[in-house]
Amino acid sequence: MVLAGGNDQIELIKSLRKRYNGIEIILVDINPNVRAKEYADKMLVISTMDMEAVTMAAKQEGIDLILVNCGDQPLRTMAYVSEKLNLPCYLTYQQSELLTNKRKMKEIMVSSGIPTSKHHRFNIKSKPETDGLKFPLVVKPADNNGSKGVIKVYNDDELIAAIAESRKYTMGGDLILEEYKEGTEYSIEAFIKNGEPILVFPSQNTKIEGRNSFTICKNQYVPQLSDALKHSILAIIKKIGSAFKIDNTPLLIQLIVGSDGEINVIEFAPRTGGGSKLFFIRRMTGVDIIENLLDISEGKEPDITVSPSKESAAICYLYAQKGIFQGFKNLTKLSEEGIIEEMYLYKPYGTNILSSDYSSDRPAGILVTATNDEALKAKINLIDREIGILNENGLDIMIHGIFN
Repeated sequence: MVLAGGNDQIELIKSLRKRYNGIEIILVDINPNVRAKEYADKMLVISTMDMEAVTMAAKQEGIDLILVNCGDQPLRTMAYVSEKLNLPCYLTYQQSELLTNKRKMKEIMVSSGIPTSKHHRFNIKSKPETDGLKFPLVVKPADNNGSKGVIKVYNDDELIAAIAESRKYTMGGDLILEEYKEGTEYSIEAFIKNGEPILVFPSQNTKIEGRNSFTICKNQYVPQLSDALKHSILAIIKKIGSAFKIDNTPLLIQLIVGSDGEINVIEFAPRTGGGSKLFFIRRMTGVDIIENLLDISEGKEPDITVSPSKESAAICYLYAQKGIFQGFKNLTKLSEEGIIEEMYLYKPYGTNILSSDYSSDRPAGILVTATNDEALKAKINLIDREIGILNENGLDIMIHGIFN
């Protein structure tokens, strides 16, 4: 059973079919029109966060394994079903509870000395306390992912409005209020193997400027970290493993590095990254994180050999204004010319695009590679000028000028 049916789950399904002869794959997603549907043998329209309903379905279907390869909240369902049905899983349900609730995560981070921003937690029924915190602040749901409901505010008036918006995305009613940290944001793909940290893929996130939301529009590979930064990150990974009692697991960490070199861990999850990162990682390091995930799920020791490329590379995420997504302008031309190396389609043609606030809103992503950073930037600027997202009237509704 595979939880969620986005683009990245298609690759998980393909890997499962290669590994197991005659496998039957059941896909679970609340959206009946997800892209992975056609790759599964059966589709169940159930919320991936409805643990009891998924458990009942898994029992009825007689599954042998339940998996999710990206997405925080479905991890709880994976671990819950696995425990209830005595299936193999690299996480216990208790671990998944701690690792998918930002309130509980923050508490353990602070008590374990894992560097994170100063914060308060509060319930939507109570008044938030800002004592001891300095604006700008970030308000976020304690139990959601994908940057939904995560909003930066500069004063008390903005905070009140942000709480009203953020509360829409919490299931349990808990919100986090934390100090915003300036610096360079990194996404760290790693594994903990037999208690030891393995740094697989460091990359740098670019957010759309001029917004109070945190919409990632570019993820750029960073082949070389300074020795000091690498040492600090490895130490943090090991401390996370010890504090949360997790081992032989993938780990995705979001962190900020300030101009003074100070590290601030935003959050982390025992999973692989989304947004086509599995293709990006395979292309730039030779590591197949899906195969590693399957090894870990079987209780096997993963073979993780990182061979970093010296090329410059980035995935640029395309966003659009409101409209019916019907196709692209100049995509084929730019691909044939080698300007675009790969394109990842996240939404089917005919989708009604309603916003550009969250990662789930982006219609597509493109992989761009070059010999150096200057050449990469030139390619991305060319793509930004020439490519377009077309609506039902053939007009370009793509949001341009966001990648720098």
